[in-house]
Amino acid sequence: MPNRQDRRGRSKTSGQFVQLHHWMLQTPAWRALKASSRAVYLEVAARYNGTNNGTLALSARDAADRCNINKDTASQAFRELVAHGFIECVTPGGFSRKVRHATEWRLTQYRCDATGALPAKTFVRWRPQVQNAVPKEGQDGPKTGTVDGFI
Repeated sequence: MPNRQDRRGRSKTSGQFVQLHHWMLQTPAWRALKASSRAVYLEVAARYNGTNNGTLALSARDAADRCNINKDTASQAFRELVAHGFIECVTPGGFSRKVRHATEWRLTQYRCDATGALPAKTFVRWRPQVQNAVPKEGQDGPKTGTVDGFI
């Protein structure tokens, strides 16, 4: 069998890949994401090469094309990823410049190469909002003890 590593111990055959750690996949934030948001996260993470975090340019339209979803769904996925703490906007994009440019993102799992900020990993601290099961004082809860709709 031929040697598949160079003299530094690096693989000669494998290309780039997206690394998803089990500890990240087990967080409540990841489990609460919609499938479209997970797909958009993979597209943003696929642009990361180890030295360009903070300059990962991906627009909602490009994400929609790459994930086979509507551009509004892609935009909603970006908002959900930001709200859950997986990505942060470094440079907002827009059509107001003479040359259009996409929003530049930062993966919070890694150090930002553009600003030098440490990994925030804010998705680890994210928790779902809890709905109160007991109505507050002065609010009417569901009626109990009724027979055929009569009290």
